[in-house]
Order: sequence, then structure tokens, then C-alpha cells
Amino acid sequence: MMGPRIFAGLIALLFFYIVSPLAFPIAMGGVLAVLLAPWLAIFEKKKGSTVLGSFILTFAITMVLLVPVSFLTFFAAKTGFHQLQNWRLNPSSSSTGFMDSVIHLPMIHTGMIWLTSKIPVEMSELVGVFQDLGRSVVARIAEFLGGILSHLPGMLASLGLMVVSVYFFLVDGKRLTLFFKKNSVFTSQQTDQLMKTAAEMCRSVILASLVSGGVQSVIEVLVCALTSTPHLAFIGLLVFIGSFIPIVGSAPITLTVAIHQIIEGRPESGIVLLITAMILIGVDNAVRPLFLKGSANLHPFLAFIAAFGGLQTWGFWGVFLGPIVAALFIVVIQIWLESGKVQKLSK
Repeated sequence: MMGPRIFAGLIALLFFYIVSPLAFPIAMGGVLAVLLAPWLAIFEKKKGSTVLGSFILTFAITMVLLVPVSFLTFFAAKTGFHQLQNWRLNPSSSSTGFMDSVIHLPMIHTGMIWLTSKIPVEMSELVGVFQDLGRSVVARIAEFLGGILSHLPGMLASLGLMVVSVYFFLVDGKRLTLFFKKNSVFTSQQTDQLMKTAAEMCRSVILASLVSGGVQSVIEVLVCALTSTPHLAFIGLLVFIGSFIPIVGSAPITLTVAIHQIIEGRPESGIVLLITAMILIGVDNAVRPLFLKGSANLHPFLAFIAAFGGLQTWGFWGVFLGPIVAALFIVVIQIWLESGKVQKLSK
């Protein structure tokens, strides 16, 4: 009996090795299918076909969300990449000049003078550190945007795979649920708890962040257009991506845009954008809870490190998948601890 098991294990490992490059778009397809599942249930209650309902929902989310977001992401990445490349090729102008202007702001300059009085560091060395930091941030963002552009064909293929995955996860969702329940290493109740947590985190990480990020991005772009702030698509993309980072959110981007306008000699626009940045913090705190009622209670700090860790490990997909994995990890730990307590009491 060991021979067939070993052979089956080897075949399973080979299969997972082959499909591993496609794991993230398939996983994102599953996440989106979880979000759409309640709508499919409503469609089925009205005596609609599961196949037809799955097709309509997949087509709708592709046209309304995936295609527009992909197009805007490519356009914004292209604009931002060329702008940042110009900054890197001309260090005496934009990027370094911007850092110099920030350093010489009264509040920042006063703080640096106080710092040099407390530690044995010359002002010129401290200024150099800030300038190097600015160049490093610019280089990092340019590298990220360049990666988006260079991997465009693969991203389009991943998008197509994601759409197909959404459809089949919706069509076969009930069968997959039954399969996991029958073959889970946990009890039926524990498996239900895991699946509920996964669904709630999908709603928390994806739906709430999409709505909140979309609202913030639209508001910021509209205000930038009214104040004649350039690079609207690039700013909108950064605000949208930043909104997915727990705790930090889009505040660093919106505040940087406002400060940049003030430094460029446009204080009126800068003040309007500063007010907008404060409003967006309130918008995030108002919109997000509307979609988080009953969602998994993942600690904000754990969600923060999971999102950043996912970004470092898995790239852009990790911002979404990292917190979901973290929530499942917490639930598994809780189940394990509760099982241990039950075993001790039974003895």
C-alpha cells in the first residue's frame, strides 16, 4: 500500500509545482468568487441558473472592476515610471530639489537643528542622509512601477486566468465546500469556522478596501484636477494602492502631494490638498466600517505586518492575500489551543 501512496504524493507535488506560478491569480479568483457568492445565492433563489448567474456576475466584475483598474494601473504606472526616471537621471533637479525644499521648511529645519544639538552629527551629514533617503524612495517606486510595465503580458494572462477562476469557483462553489468539509483534517464545526473566517476576511480586505480606496482615489483626483495638480492618474493609483495598507493608508501620498504643491509656490492648492488629505482619513474611517460588520477581528498591527510581508514576499497580490493568510493562521492557532484544552479536560 505504501507504493501507491508514495506515487500519488509525488504526482501531487509535481502538479502543484507546475501550477505554482498560477497560484496567486487563481487565489484572487477564489477571493472574488467569495465576494460574489451572496449575489449568486440571491440569483438562485429567484430560480435562476447557477451557470447563467455565474457568467453574468463574472462578466459584470470583469467589465466594472478588473478591466478599468488594469487599464488605469498601466496608464498610471507608465506616467509615474517616466516621471521618476527623469528625476533619477536629473538628480540636481526634481527629486533632490524637492528634498532640499522639504529640509528647509521651518518646522523640519528647526527639528534638524535640535537633533544635531543632541547627537554628534553635522547638519551637512544629516541633510545628506535625507537626500539619500529621498533618492532611495524614488528608486524603489520606479522599480515597482517598472516591474508592472515589464510584466504586462504576464499580468494580462493572470487577469484572464483570474476571470476564468472566478467563473468556475462560482459554478462549483458548493461542491468545493462539500469537498473541503468531507476531507478536512478539522472537525465539521472547526472547518465551518475556518471557511467563515476566510469569507469574512475576503470581505474585509477586498470589498472594504476596494470601496474605500476607490472613493479616496476619486476624491483626490477630482481635487487635484480642480487645483491643476499634474499627474492625476499616477496620484490616483498611489492613493488607491496605499489605501490597502492597514494603519498607514493613503495619508503619506496625499500629504506628500499637498506639501509638494506648497513647496512649488502654490500655497492655496497645497492648503486645499492638505484639507483633502484630512478629509480622506475621515472618509476611510467612515466607509470601511460599513463593509466590516461581522468581519474577522484581525488586530490592526498584525494586518499591517501581514500586508507588508505579503507585498515583500508575493508582490502586489500579497497586499490582499497576506492579511487573509494571517487571519486563517490565527484561527488555526485558536482551534489548536481549544482542542488542547478539551483534551486536558477529558483526561
